[in-house]
Amino acid sequence: MNAKRRLFVIVAEAAVLLTVVSWILVFASMPFEAYMSRHATVAAPVVVLVPDGLATWWMFRRIRANYLRSDARRAATAFAVSAPVVLGISHVLGTLIGGYAEVIFGRYFILPVVAAFVLVMMSFIPSGIVVWALHPSAGIEPVTGFDQNDHC
Repeated sequence: MNAKRRLFVIVAEAAVLLTVVSWILVFASMPFEAYMSRHATVAAPVVVLVPDGLATWWMFRRIRANYLRSDARRAATAFAVSAPVVLGISHVLGTLIGGYAEVIFGRYFILPVVAAFVLVMMSFIPSGIVVWALHPSAGIEPVTGFDQNDHC
C-alpha cells in the first residue's frame, strides 16, 4: 500500500472512530437527558472533545510509524481542528439528506442514509485536509524556484 493511500486509510479510520464514539456518548446520555439540563453546557463539549482527543491520539500514533514527528504532529493538528467542524456540518446537512431520503426511499431508510452520509463526509473531508497539510505546498514550507516578479 503506498504512502498516500495508507495515510488516507488511517485518517478515515480515525474519523470513523470519532464519529462512532460521539454517537455512542450521545446515545448513552439520552436516558439522563432530563437530569442533565443544568449540565448540558459541560456535556455537549465532552461528547465532541473526548472522542476527538482519542481519535487524534490514535491517528498520531499510527502516522508516527511512517512519518517524522513534526509531520505527524501537523497531521494530528489538522485532524483535531477539522474533524469536529466537519462532524457538526455533516450532522446539519444530514437532516437535509434525511428529508430527501424519506421522500425517495420511505421513512424506514432515513437513519441508514443519514449515517452513511455522515460517515462518507467524515472519511473524505478530514482525510483531504490532512493530506493537504502534509503536502509540501500546503503553506508550511515555501516553494522554491518561483519568483513573484516572473509573471511581469
